[in-house]
Amino acid sequence: MNKDIRVIRLSEDYEFKPFDCGNDDLNAFLLQDSKDYQKRLLSVTYVLENDIEILAYFSVSNDKIAIPDSDKSTWRKIKALFPHSKHRSDYPAVKIGRLGVSLKYQHSRIGSDILNFVKDMFITNNRTGCSFITVDALRPAASFYLKNDFLYLDKQSAMDETKETILLYYDLSRLID
Repeated sequence: MNKDIRVIRLSEDYEFKPFDCGNDDLNAFLLQDSKDYQKRLLSVTYVLENDIEILAYFSVSNDKIAIPDSDKSTWRKIKALFPHSKHRSDYPAVKIGRLGVSLKYQHSRIGSDILNFVKDMFITNNRTGCSFITVDALRPAASFYLKNDFLYLDKQSAMDETKETILLYYDLSRLID
């Protein structure tokens, strides 16, 4: 990332700079809800900013991958990552609950840089003991996550055009083996 860009963990006294990612819900979450979510321990939000504006932001929270979330084929692949004695009915994950990039910076790799930053956050100083990153991607954004090596948790469900979101995951063990 550019040296003029700072990654800041949101604080109660943080003063928002201008931001518009083109999605009213994502804009509203950052500007109206993110501090309350953080105060209530529901998620932690980070902003990427320079001296003038917010370039992007993301929020993370704890999650899990469980049997009902995935198709049988995917669940077998997930279980195969762990020794038999460590098989569980769910595995810890961190969820990217929100990720928004300013219209001005979309298609500049900042979104991919954020995903790499999150991956590094949870393999370098893994404070929560998570094995996966999950995201309920809005249908138009799913291709972005797939290009960044996320996989379908339930491919059959993902093909259902009536669903607004697609559940995807990334296996963090790929980065440490």
